[in-house]
Amino acid sequence: MLSDDSVQELNRLFGLDSAASAASKQGSWWSILPALDLGQYQVTPLTSARALASEGWNMQHCVANYLTACAAGLYQVFSIRSAAGRRLATLGLSVGSGNWKVDQCQGYRNANVSRANFTWIDQDGKHNAVDERTDLHYVAQEIARLLNRSDADLSTYRRQP
Repeated sequence: MLSDDSVQELNRLFGLDSAASAASKQGSWWSILPALDLGQYQVTPLTSARALASEGWNMQHCVANYLTACAAGLYQVFSIRSAAGRRLATLGLSVGSGNWKVDQCQGYRNANVSRANFTWIDQDGKHNAVDERTDLHYVAQEIARLLNRSDADLSTYRRQP
């Protein structure tokens, strides 16, 4: 039989505690990171049911299904946009063993935006191809790094109001 402390901890981890339940009912929660500018990209935390639904609608994918995990603090979702504000990707990070890791970074209709394949024909007529990581891959990794650093100086990244 599990102790009361174990039950409470399991309820907290799976989003069944009163704080997560209240956040889920209110439809909003907090993000570890604020809205940031990373190079030419705007990174916006999605911290409400409405924000998740809007991202899912505009990007044509199912990010809104992560509502319960987000409200429980087990998942963080960010919208990655161009400097002009155009949605480019949705980043999902999960927590495990005390660290945040990139779970997925998807574009419109779940397009792969983390890798790009380039093909060309050389002077001898031979087909060549290379698969490379994109800028969005590195933006996603930087967000995970910042989430895992409690002492990170975000002043150089914070978006000005």
